[in-house]
Amino acid sequence: MRKTDITLTENAREKIRELERQGLYPRLILTKSGCCSYTFDIYPDKLRGSDELTDVEDVHFIIALQVREFAPTLRIDYGRRGILKNFIVKAK
Repeated sequence: MRKTDITLTENAREKIRELERQGLYPRLILTKSGCCSYTFDIYPDKLRGSDELTDVEDVHFIIALQVREFAPTLRIDYGRRGILKNFIVKAK
C-alpha cells in the first residue's frame, strides 16, 4: 500500500486536538465529484471495527484506503470556506 504524506497547518492541528478531546477523529475519505473527478473530504467520526489510526504530526487520522492509493501528498488546513469553517484538503 502506498504511503500518503500529509502536512498540517497549525489551525488544522488545533481543530484535530479539539476533536480528540471529544473522543472523535478526522476521517479522511475520497468522494466522487461530478462525472469524472474526486474530492477529499474530512469529517469527525468515532473509530469503527477495522479502522486504524494514522499518526500525523502528533495527531491522529482515520484514512480511507482509497485516499492512500489516489494521493501521495496532501496539505490540510482548517478555516473558512465561504461562510462555514471546515477542513480544507489540497493535493500536491
